[in-house]
Amino acid sequence: MKYPNIKLTALMLAAVLTAPVCTAATGDIYNYEFTALGTTISSQIKADNKEKAQFCANVVKKEVLRLEDLLSAYREDSDISRLGKSNGKWIKVSADTAEILEKTKQICAMTHGALDPTVGTLVKMWSVDHSNHRVPTQEEIAKVLPKVDWKKIEIKREGNVIWARIGEGQEITLGATGKGFIADKVAQRLRENGCNDALISLGGNIITLGTSDIGYPWEIGIQEPDNRINSYFAAVPSRDESVVTSGDYEKFFIKDGKKYHHILNPRTGSPVPATLHSVTIINKESALADGLCTALFVFGFNGAVNYLAEHPELKAVLVDEDNKNVVYTKNLENDFQVVRHTYRYGVIEPKKEVEVGVKKND
Repeated sequence: MKYPNIKLTALMLAAVLTAPVCTAATGDIYNYEFTALGTTISSQIKADNKEKAQFCANVVKKEVLRLEDLLSAYREDSDISRLGKSNGKWIKVSADTAEILEKTKQICAMTHGALDPTVGTLVKMWSVDHSNHRVPTQEEIAKVLPKVDWKKIEIKREGNVIWARIGEGQEITLGATGKGFIADKVAQRLRENGCNDALISLGGNIITLGTSDIGYPWEIGIQEPDNRINSYFAAVPSRDESVVTSGDYEKFFIKDGKKYHHILNPRTGSPVPATLHSVTIINKESALADGLCTALFVFGFNGAVNYLAEHPELKAVLVDEDNKNVVYTKNLENDFQVVRHTYRYGVIEPKKEVEVGVKKND
């Protein structure tokens, strides 16, 4: 396989996590868990005492459950479900719903429609992550596919009232940005309540605030894409940002010897052909990282590499479908720490900027 814009090497990298010049105060770590968003939400809170840690954990749980009620496509009275039943009419929505729809549209635009939340009907048709999963017929897909169009999502404001509208017959799914958006809101609420040092995991979405118990950035392991818990091939230091990993190994079913995973191509209505096994994005915005993970899967391995080469501001780690090659963006070179040496590692080189001639005044 040819890898564009990648400098591959068989050498074992040994990046060292350096201590910050000024470290924050140390403290005890308190661990909490609850179930929501179809996964286990876990919190590691650094605090001076158990009472403060419990307070911060309650902030996390309250915000997650509040937003799940608003945004879940599987709750009949959620804003997203009501939009799906609105037959193209305007309906009142919350400020949070409007915000995530606008953020998702931004990611749709920057990825040229590789991310499209109006695949909701197709997602339910495939039901990859449910027991009633099936392979739809091409006739069924062809009937729904013309309705997939993120540009039909509209938001308007009239005073304090916010309205939203989607195309007639469309359904929204926020599977690609929902957890990330909720993670961003959780981080915001924690800071507002003086909870400044924490690591929160919402399944494949991790947010880090402040520092760990020893005053250093949190060290985040990037999971091997074989779904083994606590099995990591690399690690990166993280502080006040999000680390999001998505893979085709997370939700899938096998029918007649063929694997069907949960990431659909909006242009075909079917799961993306397997060229990537996992994608990790590191960004200040968890919703952006979440959406980009899905879009890069749709691009495929080579397309994802090219996109990242053209956007050197993004931090990312890709694992190919063969589970043999790992590539990461050049801006991670000083932080990327290899844990397992069974992969071939490579660096995605940024594309050189083309100089634009400037006409000088005579």
